[in-house]
Amino acid sequence: MKKHVLFTLIVMVPLVSACGAIRDLGDLIPVSGEVIQGSGNVVTREFDLTGFDKVDVSHAARVNISQGDTFSVVVSIDDNVVEYLQVEKQGSTLKIGLDPRRNYRDTSPKAEVTLPELTGLELSGASRGTISGFKLSLGLNVDASGASRLSGDIEAADARFDVSAASRVTLTGSAEDVVIDASGGSTVDLASFPVAHAYVEARGASRVTVNPSVRLDVDASGGSHVTYLGSPRLGTIDSSSDSSVEPE
Repeated sequence: MKKHVLFTLIVMVPLVSACGAIRDLGDLIPVSGEVIQGSGNVVTREFDLTGFDKVDVSHAARVNISQGDTFSVVVSIDDNVVEYLQVEKQGSTLKIGLDPRRNYRDTSPKAEVTLPELTGLELSGASRGTISGFKLSLGLNVDASGASRLSGDIEAADARFDVSAASRVTLTGSAEDVVIDASGGSTVDLASFPVAHAYVEARGASRVTVNPSVRLDVDASGGSHVTYLGSPRLGTIDSSSDSSVEPE
């Protein structure tokens, strides 16, 4: 019986790998149950990475992002976690996180990132982000999930916010048009972020506050609440019985 199972694995693994279902044998190995405890001895690492305009942060990392003429990526982390730190550029995206095959306690990367232009920001896994000093000529796409948080100030062209799973976005600044998709008990507070047009979809007990001067369109459901400032023209307003769309 053991020989039969071994023969099956030897034959099937290369076949599955060849079909692209798995990258290598490491994908068959479950995440280690080992918990890596942060040592409390923090060290700093600087990464020579340039040419990115998007930032992707995961694994409860903290990141401060600011606008500057040059690129800079500096990360602080416990010395016994450095070997699991993952900082790399993929295409035009800077990715900051930890090796997903391990479990961690009392440790998280803290990054200071400077770049000339920011067009995309993704926060996941209870990460925290702040952005400051940006005046962008291009649009900005933000994706916050898994109880992540984003705050700061920014001036952009159009902006899009996809906020899910109890995440929160609070920003000051301004944009031309804004599109917001909030779900899973998330909060988007753009009261101090004036825009011309706002398009809001709020689901799953989410709360959204917007400040449009020209037009507001809303689809609110699942116990969600949308509050707006000013006196915009109300376009398409769809609200379920347990949801609301109201002026402040």
